[in-house]
Amino acid sequence: MSLDKEKMYRLPWNNNDNPIGWVEVTDICNIHCKGCYRSKLEGHKDIEQIKHEVLFHKKWRNIDNVSIAGGEPLIHPQILDVVSFIRKQGIKPVILTNAQALDPHLLKELRKAGLTGFTIHIDSLQSRPGWKGKNEIEMNELRQHYADMVHKERLFLAFNSTVYCDTVQYVPKMIEWARKNIDRVHSIIFITYRGVPKTEDADYVVDGAKVDEGELSYTTDEIEGINIMSHDVWKLVTDTFREYHPAGYLGGTRSHESVKWLTASSLGWGKKVYGCVGPKTMEIIQAFHHFWCGTYVAYLYQPKVPKIIFLLAPFDKVLRRTFFNFLKSAALNPLRLLLPVYPQSIGVIQAPDVMPDGTADMCDSCPDITYFDGKFVNSCRLDEYRKFGRFLTRQVKSEVEAEKG
Repeated sequence: MSLDKEKMYRLPWNNNDNPIGWVEVTDICNIHCKGCYRSKLEGHKDIEQIKHEVLFHKKWRNIDNVSIAGGEPLIHPQILDVVSFIRKQGIKPVILTNAQALDPHLLKELRKAGLTGFTIHIDSLQSRPGWKGKNEIEMNELRQHYADMVHKERLFLAFNSTVYCDTVQYVPKMIEWARKNIDRVHSIIFITYRGVPKTEDADYVVDGAKVDEGELSYTTDEIEGINIMSHDVWKLVTDTFREYHPAGYLGGTRSHESVKWLTASSLGWGKKVYGCVGPKTMEIIQAFHHFWCGTYVAYLYQPKVPKIIFLLAPFDKVLRRTFFNFLKSAALNPLRLLLPVYPQSIGVIQAPDVMPDGTADMCDSCPDITYFDGKFVNSCRLDEYRKFGRFLTRQVKSEVEAEKG
């Protein structure tokens, strides 16, 4: 199935009404991930600064949740205070972590402080002690460890993983693992690998002045290895699992063809996936949540979906197929009418792309925008602001010489 924007719902998020706030509490980390876009410059942020950023997001973004990010947020000495403060604002705190520092005691304390859940980043190219040299299938053992741990506290849990050209082949097996854990893994997200390419034929400039892009953690000598697209990942998903249907998306800021954020939400039980909700159901959920709660939603933590969701089937042909599969399964085993239905989303995020004119195609209405010096900037390019005062532009030398000529 190819990605056709006409058959998907463009998520209604925008810069001033967006469900996600991104607050980085530290730029220190306890492991290194290939493609990481954060350098260590400041260390742990002061709790008052963190509170200021949370309130800035609350005022200007109308957020439903705060992604507590880093660096590695679990090593911040006041992480429990951060979680508690966000919860007291009526906002869902979600920690983005590599989980290296997570243990059952800290998990219980975080739940008591009001944590909604985790997004845990695990992939095979991390410098994770004891797991170096493992492929993505072997990393499922570690994912299972954390899935079982978090499930005991009944918290939301998503896993994300950077997808590289030599690891994209494992995406179906990772989804198979997630399907087997549909009662405890609420989302699995694949992030396409990107980097700032270093080439002899181009310079990086700020206000026309050349800068050293090597100061950024995400510069790379790779050219071919950063070309993987959301379309590539999704084709692999649907070639393997025909029942998956993309429901919602965000496009790019420069290219009308870009699909930067893509989500599909499946419904199932045990190892059985009945199908997905379609774009109409996604639209109704976003509109209803905004009407009832005042915000759009990204983390709709519902460990079980009430079967009344199938009442939306007349309006959504994708959901109708899912409902039919559910009834067919129940006809073979009527006890399934009494069993819960679990939701699980599959997401694909395509990081920034450098355009021919040297600018970058970013995520439209960027959900992961963050605070810097009194304004919002894209979190994936924050270090450009921290080091150079603004975003870099790639300038091909031959074009500059032609202009001068």
